[in-house]
Amino acid sequence: MTDASRQPANTPASQDRGAAPLRGLLPLLLGLALWQIFGSREVPYFPPPLDWVKSLDTLRGAGRLWPALETTLTSFFAALLLSVVFGSMLGILLGRSVLLDRLLGPALEFGRTMPAGALVPVAVLIMGYTESSTLSVVTVTSFWPIFLNVRSAARRISQDRLDTARVFRLSWWATQRKIVLPSVLPSIQLGAQLATPVVLIIVLLVEILTQASGIGREIALAQSTFRSATVYGLVALTGTLGLVVNSAISWTGRLIRNYQPSVPGG
Repeated sequence: MTDASRQPANTPASQDRGAAPLRGLLPLLLGLALWQIFGSREVPYFPPPLDWVKSLDTLRGAGRLWPALETTLTSFFAALLLSVVFGSMLGILLGRSVLLDRLLGPALEFGRTMPAGALVPVAVLIMGYTESSTLSVVTVTSFWPIFLNVRSAARRISQDRLDTARVFRLSWWATQRKIVLPSVLPSIQLGAQLATPVVLIIVLLVEILTQASGIGREIALAQSTFRSATVYGLVALTGTLGLVVNSAISWTGRLIRNYQPSVPGG
């Protein structure tokens, strides 16, 4: 007997769900097209979108776009990776230990309620104004979505799974690798997806405040010299970067959710 509820992964419905984010960009693209058609170049604060592209090309010709983009991308991906590792480890540790959760929980809850943007100036004052401090500042201020999701998932791990590990006499490391980590993996993916825009915003904010090399510094320089088209172009470029990374993380999340071990006779 064929189970009617079981559908292949490449059904039109699943393909339609995958195309939904792209369709969501249509209003934005339509707005940009109307802006380009009806926008006036005589208004310096609202340059048409094609002027953004020309300004980015000018920045590229001056040899400043790609080095700045490389610096920002390096800081972004490194900080996101560190946030995932640090947030996941701390979330699992506090989620599985009642004692540590009681000891560190109040301090972490206080830090969680502080806006990330408000913590950046304090962290910069403590860690310095060098380019190497960017990574530490971004990680400290943006790992919270991952930590909170993983801690909640670690608390909800079924006791039956842990009892099974004890019955099979699994070591502590084997239990973490075979029971705990697979149980919290969807929460790690969700936390990373939530943290992606936060990491990108904080990277740009740190670069603007410290004037360290990167897209944030170029935005600050363009704003200070009233080059509106360059500011719009750089902001659009970083927004595109965030969209691409968010889509990639969402795609990995679908792979995790679609994975189901085969059950004999099921």
